[in-house]
Amino acid sequence: MPELPEVESIRRKLQAILPGRRLEQVQVLRDKSFLTFPQLSQQLLGRQITEVRRRAKILHLVLDGEHDLLVHLKMTGQLIFVDEHGARSGGGHPTADWVLELPSKHTRVVFTFSGGARLFFNDQRVFGWIRAPHKTLLHREFTNYGPDINDPTLTVEHLLELAKRRSVPIKQFIMDNAVVCGVGNIYASESLFKLGLDPRTPTKEVSPELMQQLLLIMQKIIERSIELGGTTFDGKYVGVDGFAGGFQKELQVYGREAEACLRCGNEIAKIKQGGRGTFYCPHCQQTNLLAKS
Repeated sequence: MPELPEVESIRRKLQAILPGRRLEQVQVLRDKSFLTFPQLSQQLLGRQITEVRRRAKILHLVLDGEHDLLVHLKMTGQLIFVDEHGARSGGGHPTADWVLELPSKHTRVVFTFSGGARLFFNDQRVFGWIRAPHKTLLHREFTNYGPDINDPTLTVEHLLELAKRRSVPIKQFIMDNAVVCGVGNIYASESLFKLGLDPRTPTKEVSPELMQQLLLIMQKIIERSIELGGTTFDGKYVGVDGFAGGFQKELQVYGREAEACLRCGNEIAKIKQGGRGTFYCPHCQQTNLLAKS
């Protein structure tokens, strides 16, 4: 699933090529992917993209009209831009659609711009979506989201206030989008390992000092992943320039069950938390050791 660093990487690529392009045609090949398009076609066609933003894992294409476009890739979504000369840019879930002829059997929506360039929204499992809310109603789309992990206004006081009475394990707490957005499963495991904190620790038992350290570590790890274009595990489709991320080469615990810890040499363990796999080192990540330090 594309996480915040992957989505931010796509945003930066699209920000460099989409602003100034005028939308001439929208083909909806799967109604579920863009339910409201038929009613909004006249409000969208002929509009120019002015900016590409991101909130949490939602891409926000700002138009010069009354409506904007929001895109959520969910589990298997991709956005692939093909310019007038056939050059590609974009990203998302790594599949053969990165390199094969488009539209493919997974293409759900095609945006065509003046000049002939096209933006393909592909989605194997059809969980992703595109919406076109009125600008005055955009805030409703983000009502249940906490601040982004890389938002400069995010403070440890925000985390501590929400953590006061929470007995949920700390890993599940930092992955809760109502608390903070952008700390996906990979980045939560890596951050807690970096801090040396047991992922099962009840959130309310995490001291203000440790929470401050955890916040800084999460922000550094997310920023590093953004710099590297995110995390891409499937290496079969990395031939398109700029599509594949590189953070997977720096993972310390995620995906390394039963392998030797890179810090102490003991075996990495894997447990289930909230239906997700958690990777950690039982020797390096001990709450009682932190309490004594």
